[in-house]
Amino acid sequence: MELYLIRHADAAPVGQNGVLDDALRPLTPKGQEQSKAVGHGLVRRGVRVPMVVASPLLRARQTAEGIAQALAEPGLELRTCEELAPGGKRKRLRRFLKDLSLDAVALVGHEPNLGEFAARLIGSKKAHVELAKAGVACIHFDDRPAKGQGSLLWLVTPEWF
Repeated sequence: MELYLIRHADAAPVGQNGVLDDALRPLTPKGQEQSKAVGHGLVRRGVRVPMVVASPLLRARQTAEGIAQALAEPGLELRTCEELAPGGKRKRLRRFLKDLSLDAVALVGHEPNLGEFAARLIGSKKAHVELAKAGVACIHFDDRPAKGQGSLLWLVTPEWF
């Protein structure tokens, strides 16, 4: 399996335009462009995913939608997963991924959770893989995602796209 971990794109701060709930922070215009650029960049590099899964927080869902729109894969499925929200359980997220039985999937979430999840997948309890906003980490597994069984193939910032 190829697992693409994607941090949400640039979002408005709490308090802007009357948004007081962190979960309801929308993408900024810059963030909307970043999400589309990530999708187009993945396409240019031959990445194909049948599913994009996002945290239920608005900024992650909007990032996933922008990526999916740019990927323009027929039958591409967009889903949400509570375990991608801040504080989500890594063990439950790994179980969710195992149950998907896909060759590739993109997950859109938040720091520090995604970085900690990436580190566990490639074998370190103490390491942290830091993802920039709209950054992407590609982790390869010979089989299903499991703790310590992944290989980090690449880690890029949105400028790379």
